[in-house]
Amino acid sequence: MLSFKKQPKISREAMFNSKPTRNSALDWEKNDEGEVSITLHRADSMKVRIISKIFWVPDKRTMVLDQIGTQVWEMCDGRTTVEAMIRRLSEDHKLNNKEAEISLLAYLKQLGQKNLVGFVVEKKDLGKKRKNASGKVWGQ
Repeated sequence: MLSFKKQPKISREAMFNSKPTRNSALDWEKNDEGEVSITLHRADSMKVRIISKIFWVPDKRTMVLDQIGTQVWEMCDGRTTVEAMIRRLSEDHKLNNKEAEISLLAYLKQLGQKNLVGFVVEKKDLGKKRKNASGKVWGQ
């Protein structure tokens, strides 16, 4: 569901210290090839019911993650920080830290926008707005 609620801005440091966690309402499983399959169920709202009368809308759809996507999904356990995820991806896939950081943050942003993951952030970090090296506030 699309949400127009303004999300709190957090510092770059707080983002790296955040702990991504999977949406507990999702059904997912790991298949024999080692890939994760996530089953997304159709929302049951008035809008969806009306649209489904006009167009065929499936009750559910399945997303299959590749090897790296599966690795990231498994690290989204609510205990592993983004910074630790970057280090692990960098080591496992022979990337420099900046490449791993850019790729991981873009992927986590997509997962967050689709409500597949959330981020556990320390309450003290929510109000802080720190500038990064470019002078921009993280999250703007």
